[in-house]
Amino acid sequence: MAVFTNTPKAQDTTTMRELTKVFAAILALLLANTASALLVYDQNNPYVFLESGESKTITHDLTDYGVPDSYRVTSAKLVLGFSDGYSSGDYYKDFAEISGDGLSGIWEVDGTHAYGFDIRWLEVGSGGIDSLNTSGLLAVTVTALSSYDGKDLLHNDFWWKTSKLKANIEPIPVPEPATLALLGLGILGLGISRRISK
Repeated sequence: MAVFTNTPKAQDTTTMRELTKVFAAILALLLANTASALLVYDQNNPYVFLESGESKTITHDLTDYGVPDSYRVTSAKLVLGFSDGYSSGDYYKDFAEISGDGLSGIWEVDGTHAYGFDIRWLEVGSGGIDSLNTSGLLAVTVTALSSYDGKDLLHNDFWWKTSKLKANIEPIPVPEPATLALLGLGILGLGISRRISK
């Protein structure tokens, strides 16, 4: 008749199984408590006609939609819609300067044909992301240029029709007390198992 004894090797295997269970439980809790990323929108349509030298500023407000305090904006895009003006000069290209926190540049905004329609996708830079995270606001200014590339723009006029902000938000990681306690127990168990195996 064979007699089995609890050898050090068997103890190590049992201890490793126990530790694996503890770490699996910690991982399951971490995954269960992790909220997923969300995409939030803010639509603010100015529907304004701008002529050479004129500008318009609007403000997107993410707080309208109740973005939770436990979330932060990680990236954002603006989708701006433009169309051409009325005059015969609208056969020419129209140019707009778009500025604001995290926004800067000059774009053609009416296509290359009469009564064209253009959509511009703009990445919001770090200054705009900071503004969205501190106040929930993003100001956007569109200016119809009076000159561009050293030339006067006599017929630079267009409609700024739409402005949509798309922001990716993610939860701010905060370890919960239960998770920290489990992690502490796991580390304690690892320490005990090393003392036993010596």
